[in-house]
Amino acid sequence: MKYSKKLGQCFLRDINIVKKVVDAAQVNREDRVLEIGLGKGILTRELAERSKKVYVIELDRRLGPFAREITSKYENVEVVWGDALKVDFNTLDFNKVVANLPYQISSPITFKLLRYDFDVAVLMYQYEFAKRMMAKKGTGDYGRLSVAIQYYADVEFVCKVPPQAFFPRPKVYSAVVKITKKKPEDILPLEDSQFFENLLRALFQHKNKTVKRALLDSAHEIDLEEKELKGIIDSLDFNMKERVFKLGVEDIVRLSNLLYKKIKK
Repeated sequence: MKYSKKLGQCFLRDINIVKKVVDAAQVNREDRVLEIGLGKGILTRELAERSKKVYVIELDRRLGPFAREITSKYENVEVVWGDALKVDFNTLDFNKVVANLPYQISSPITFKLLRYDFDVAVLMYQYEFAKRMMAKKGTGDYGRLSVAIQYYADVEFVCKVPPQAFFPRPKVYSAVVKITKKKPEDILPLEDSQFFENLLRALFQHKNKTVKRALLDSAHEIDLEEKELKGIIDSLDFNMKERVFKLGVEDIVRLSNLLYKKIKK
């Protein structure tokens, strides 16, 4: 078959990497696992051997022969044909996610997953993307993505994966990342989650500037005029002279709540 560049098809073929991925997720007979992207089924087979149930979401109907081969051998595998970005995850009863993600949906699918309940996700990303997910404040890779993901979850690096682990070979290295959702009581309270997202966009468009300058330059992102925002900023108990990329998740949550309360007064 011809591999689809449009769908970002790079099928995993290294069984050692497959075992590392499944081991990292600590998949056992009690687990119900969601996999995104069937490929030729190398990961699906390993999951089927170890888990209670596997749901595989696959968009490309040309992979039907691989799906039929696997479902005829493993009764605990269910293939869901469709776009993972559109499938309602509430219809699937899973507690873990294990997948070699198509790179072009890395960001939207990760944020979609974070809105659902699961214990752990072990996912394959482009290496550069993974570095940004895990980056700490004050580093060059730290940005909006780092804060948005680390607000909801703890992120760990599992291993770096070379291009030859896939077919066709991608032009870049990949990385396996383990995402553990924070318990509700461990997530910092937000006055308004949409405002927090808008604020992240406003701040990290100018991540090397001071907080004050970044906010004023992107006042439109939080639906304010620059002049109006300046008055609000000057009244806040917050270090506005700090550089954006040096703010931790807790700092940005605090700023979001302070700003939101002041604006909504």
